[in-house]
Amino acid sequence: METEDIKTRTGEAPKGLNEIIAKIVEEIEVEHIYLNRGTDRHAFTYRLNIITRVAQNDISEQIRPLLNSILQQYPDYCHRVFTFTYACNEIAQGNLYFINNCHESDLVYKANIDSLQMAYPNGEPSKLYENIKKDFKRDMSRMKSFKKGVHYFKAQKRLPQSAFMVHQTFEQGYRILERFICGKVKICHSIKNHQTYVLKTLSKLEGTFQIESNLDSKLLDLLDDAYSSARYTNSYDISKQEIEQLSQKLGLFIKEIKFWFRHELSVFEQNITEEELDHRPKQVLKPPTNQKEPEYLFRKLEFDNSFEMLCMAKSLMIVCATCLQDDVAPPMHVNGFDYSINEVLQLAVKLLPMRETSL
Repeated sequence: METEDIKTRTGEAPKGLNEIIAKIVEEIEVEHIYLNRGTDRHAFTYRLNIITRVAQNDISEQIRPLLNSILQQYPDYCHRVFTFTYACNEIAQGNLYFINNCHESDLVYKANIDSLQMAYPNGEPSKLYENIKKDFKRDMSRMKSFKKGVHYFKAQKRLPQSAFMVHQTFEQGYRILERFICGKVKICHSIKNHQTYVLKTLSKLEGTFQIESNLDSKLLDLLDDAYSSARYTNSYDISKQEIEQLSQKLGLFIKEIKFWFRHELSVFEQNITEEELDHRPKQVLKPPTNQKEPEYLFRKLEFDNSFEMLCMAKSLMIVCATCLQDDVAPPMHVNGFDYSINEVLQLAVKLLPMRETSL
C-alpha cells in the first residue's frame, strides 16, 4: 500500500487525516481517497470521497457503519463512499460531483502505483462542458413540465392534484441537485428525507423547510401527504393559500438548483486545461476493421412522468386529426395543455427512424 504525499498535493495535511486514512485502509479495501475542503456554504469542514472495489450491498450493510465508527472521533470530517465501477460510470456520463471532487489534485491516497485509474470521458473538454449543460437543460425542462401541472390544476381548482404536482416538481429538483452535489441520487419519495440528505452537504439551501417552524413543518407534511394520498387514499385537503406558500418555496428552490449548477460548472471550467482533463488516460486507438456494424432504426424518447407523456400524446393526436379535415383551420396551440403546434410537430419528426430522415 502506498499513500500519496498529502502535503505536495493539497497543502498542509489537516489534523488527523493520516490517522483516519490508516484506520480506513486497515479495515476496507480502498482504491482511492480524495479530500474536499468545505466552504462557508457547506455543512462540512473536510469530506473524504472513498472509492472502493467492494460490492454496493456491502457498502450499505458493512462499510458505511464501519466508516461512521471511525470518523466519530473526528467531527470535522464526513465521508462519501462509492464503488469504483459506479464512480467511473458517473464520470463517463459527465457527473460534476466526481469530475470536480475526485480530481487528481484532491487525491490523498491510492492503493499502489498500479492502482486502477478513473476513466474520464473521451473527447475535448469543451465538448464535455457543452454536453453537461445540455443534460442539465433537459433535466430542468422535465421540472418545468411538472410545474406547468401545478398551475394547470390550480386554475381548475383541483388543489389536491396541484399539490401532487408541487411534490413531483420538488422531487425532480432534488434528484437533479443530489447527483452533482452528493454524487448519488437518494431513492425515495419523501421530500423531508431528500432535504435531510442534501443538508448533510450544504449548510443552507433556499426553498427548504425549517423543521423547527410550525408553519414550515405543516407545509412539509402537506407536501409529503400529497404524494401518499395520490397513491393510496383519496382523503386529502389543502387550501389555495397553502398551495401559494408551497409554490413560493418551490420558486426559491429552483433558483438554488441553478445557482449550484453554475457554481459546479465554473469549478469544472477552472480544472480544464487547454487540451484535456489533467488526468484523463490516453485514448487507445483501435485498429481499422472492414466489418460493418449493423444500423438500427429507432428513436428514444424520454418522458419523466405520465402527465407529460399523455399531454404530448393528446396534442399530437389533435394535430393529426385536424390535418385530416380540409375545412378546419389548424390551431396555433392545443387547448388546455400549452403545447405549441411547433413542439408537437418536432415530436412527430423525432418519431421518424434515424436513417430515413438523414437521407
